[in-house]
Amino acid sequence: MVKVIPDISLIIQVVNFLFLMIALNLVLYRPIRRIMKERKERFAAFESDITSLTGRVDDRLRQFEQQLVEARREGLGKKDDLKAAGLTEEKGLLSAASASAEAQVQKARDQVKADMESARTALSADIQVFSRDLAQKVLGRSLS
Repeated sequence: MVKVIPDISLIIQVVNFLFLMIALNLVLYRPIRRIMKERKERFAAFESDITSLTGRVDDRLRQFEQQLVEARREGLGKKDDLKAAGLTEEKGLLSAASASAEAQVQKARDQVKADMESARTALSADIQVFSRDLAQKVLGRSLS
């Protein structure tokens, strides 16, 4: 069997490889792994922030919707109250107008009755004169 003795170039290549691995680890691999680790941590922090902000937005959206529902309910209540107040006011105005109209009608009736009475009184006084004149005309002579 032939003995193989490594020559010096193989040892130099191994030393060179080990030196290159140490140098690349210090200069290239460690900074790249550190940068990738920082990047991963930063993305995790961003995801955490996004999750918390999304939760806050959802909470505020629910609060807004609840306030909107309450405002609508309150608005409908106020609308109903105003409508009821308007109907009450309308009834009051209609009854006042009706009472006023009834009073004016009654006043007109009373005025007509008073006018009729005064006319009747005036005519009753004149009836004697008219009846005397009529009797004189019918009889053709004076009644005095």
